[in-house]
Amino acid sequence: MDREQMSNEENYCFDVAGYLIVRDVLTKEEIAAGNRDLDQKGTTPLSESLGKLRDHPVLAWYLNQICGEEFQLDREPRLIGDDEKDVGGPLVGGNEPRDMARGYYQQNDARFCQGVLAVWALADVEEGDGGFVLIPASHKNYVETPKDVLTGADDMGLTVQPSLKAGDLLLCAETTLHGMRPWKGKGPQRLLAYGYIAKTARRSIDPDATNEKESAPEWIAELTPVQRAVMQGQNFYHTYPPPAVKSDGETCWIDEAPEVHHPSIYTRDPESAIDEKELYFWDLCGHLVLRNVMDAAWLEAANEAIDKFADRIVVGGAPDKGSKTLAGTGRPDLGGLFELPKPYCDPFREMIAHPAVIQRLNWMEGSGFRCGNATAICSVKGTAGHALHSGSDPARPGNSYFFQNGRTYCDSVNVAWQLHDVTEADGGFVCLPGTHKARYPMPPGVQSCDEPMGLVQHVSMKAGDVLMFMAGAQTHGAYPWKSDTQRRTVLMNYMGRHMFL
Repeated sequence: MDREQMSNEENYCFDVAGYLIVRDVLTKEEIAAGNRDLDQKGTTPLSESLGKLRDHPVLAWYLNQICGEEFQLDREPRLIGDDEKDVGGPLVGGNEPRDMARGYYQQNDARFCQGVLAVWALADVEEGDGGFVLIPASHKNYVETPKDVLTGADDMGLTVQPSLKAGDLLLCAETTLHGMRPWKGKGPQRLLAYGYIAKTARRSIDPDATNEKESAPEWIAELTPVQRAVMQGQNFYHTYPPPAVKSDGETCWIDEAPEVHHPSIYTRDPESAIDEKELYFWDLCGHLVLRNVMDAAWLEAANEAIDKFADRIVVGGAPDKGSKTLAGTGRPDLGGLFELPKPYCDPFREMIAHPAVIQRLNWMEGSGFRCGNATAICSVKGTAGHALHSGSDPARPGNSYFFQNGRTYCDSVNVAWQLHDVTEADGGFVCLPGTHKARYPMPPGVQSCDEPMGLVQHVSMKAGDVLMFMAGAQTHGAYPWKSDTQRRTVLMNYMGRHMFL
């Protein structure tokens, strides 16, 4: 490599999404050799061509950056998706409960990713082909993943299947939720995976397999089974986790169950009125869509009011900040919706304290929040998009997000009421899921959407839906408006009790 460090774009992408695709690493000759040896020999014993992929200098360079120096091979290469048992199982990874030996850490410009899955593409994988999938940003998740998301029964629109070309290298943090789905592509699936860990991380393989098991001192035999378990710990057991030693404060005993015993002082509160899937989505992405909040009569009244006072719409400057992708004319807004004369103010005042919104705001930022005024975004065809803005870096009051003691803390939440249907082809609101936990500066190409790095996500909605998003913490913006139908979004902000408007 002709540089000492990963670029800010690469750091930002891996930090936000939990994975990075390095394009065109392998030559045609290397791809052909790898496929030839897989056809003739498989992965055991390891052929010369596959050994070169294991030790490839580009891979080693990135692992030094991500895992740190003295990283080590943790799992020998295998074709993922080649075995039926690989496909259709629940996703693995995730950051809850926390596994310190596989965790992702970033602080004070230092990063420690304890485990990385390196996937070489030896054949193309097009969008919709299936195979390897992951959930971006899940390497930092603080909330337990719902079982339906793990199995794919309800992935909540979160699962991504990366598109790869032969010769690409995909680097995935091991705590990023990932797995395999049925292969639908042409020809055999050729994704070769190697596992690597940082020098201080626990190894995945049985120590017996490498003849590294230590011999216990003779005096260990004189101890009780509980004492032996505490003295020997994980080094003398064939499985991980080792048996748990439990205590009631009076006696100790060994629980042979295969689960980790890690008591918590907190239990789930069935009276919290928090939907577990909504909490997971909010913590993972930084936004949440509530479906069908407004009925037809309410929508008609709101749209009629905007039509009635269309002469008050003010066209501001274009917020595209010089972006080629987002370029267009100034954005038309209608403000002062709460102050419109009766009855035209009524559909907007009804939004102020709607039960569906208040219920979520109470667990998002706690009671005592205050609502600002409401503005209707009335973009017409050709209206510019909005350059991406906000995010958790650099840190400042009002853009932070925390999950602590079972509560989420977000001091500024925007609520957008959708009065017309909106699809990605139309334009409108976009965001970068996971950026409320970002620890690197946003690259200029991402801000402009000219080089989005696959991170920018459009949020499609129906008339009557309500979008809630972290105003200061989640990076967001808008695509230019391309529809003949006017964009109709009523935008409101709720500031937490800790912040001054």
